[in-house]
Amino acid sequence: MMLRGLVAASAVLALPLSSALAQTSLDEHFRGKTLTVVVPTTPGGDRMGNAGPFIKYFGRHIPGNPNVVPSFMPGAGGAVGMNYLYSVAPRDGLAIATPLAAVVVAQVTGEKTVKYDVSKMNWIGRTADSTQVLYVWHTVDARNFDDLKRTKVVVGSTGANSASTIIPYLLNYTFGTKMQVVLGYSGSAAFNLAVERRETDGVLTTWGNVSNNHAGWVREGKIRILLQVTYHRNPDLADVPMAIELAANDADRSLMEFMSAPAELGQSFIAPPDVPKPIVSALRRAFDDTMHDPDYLQLSKQAGNVLNPMSGDALTALNAKTLATPRAIIERYQAAIATTNK
Repeated sequence: MMLRGLVAASAVLALPLSSALAQTSLDEHFRGKTLTVVVPTTPGGDRMGNAGPFIKYFGRHIPGNPNVVPSFMPGAGGAVGMNYLYSVAPRDGLAIATPLAAVVVAQVTGEKTVKYDVSKMNWIGRTADSTQVLYVWHTVDARNFDDLKRTKVVVGSTGANSASTIIPYLLNYTFGTKMQVVLGYSGSAAFNLAVERRETDGVLTTWGNVSNNHAGWVREGKIRILLQVTYHRNPDLADVPMAIELAANDADRSLMEFMSAPAELGQSFIAPPDVPKPIVSALRRAFDDTMHDPDYLQLSKQAGNVLNPMSGDALTALNAKTLATPRAIIERYQAAIATTNK
């Protein structure tokens, strides 16, 4: 009995000791290091506007308090940055990314630029969803979404796999709108400026991008927001219809729901495959702690970011659902893009 009691007592004492050793190991792993956050856009715009405050305070919640810096890798609708994270970046927790919202849909639909597999990667968390909006300049002859069915509207975009390209094509296919997409802009700052210069008529971008960087346009009536792409109406856009609401039948509704899935992915963070589980857990805890950091919350508020965080586990489940989308919906999505892009 005495021996059994000693063994049990030793086991109890070992638990906090093991935990302390694990914490010491994590401290040593991160201390004095630099953690890189891959940002798949050019500087500026909604992606960095949201990620900036997070990058500033994330490191204070990671064991060892590493320095955290952004690395900009724009291109191919976000695929360049994700391909790097998947195949090249170190798998030690010192590289993560804030992917564009369409990365999971791009994988599911078999985009040629995709060389990554998000099912093998490690979701860290989401700071906010990412409502997409379609807006036009106030001089354009389109006052509501139905007007886009009779008026040709030119919208700017970055690349073929960007949401700012794909969503207008899908809207054309499903609702008969007449949008023409012009590619080649370096990012959201560039294609927003193109609208103001009247090189284009409008753009499909995030509400965060508009509200943070061009709130004056909204207040002064310089732009008209005709549609939002999300699962739930944004409180700031209570009178703007959602794409899902415009669907006339179940098939169209399923397609619009799949198209809207990236809005839920939003402003998220992901680590490469094969990162050791204790390190992934440490990054997830640090993410959750950052979401309650008063300094982070204050800076986010000053930047105009509206936060609704999601944990790494919940984000993993959300994306698993998108990865399991029925083949019939994916084929219709692909057909829509192919037909409208001719």
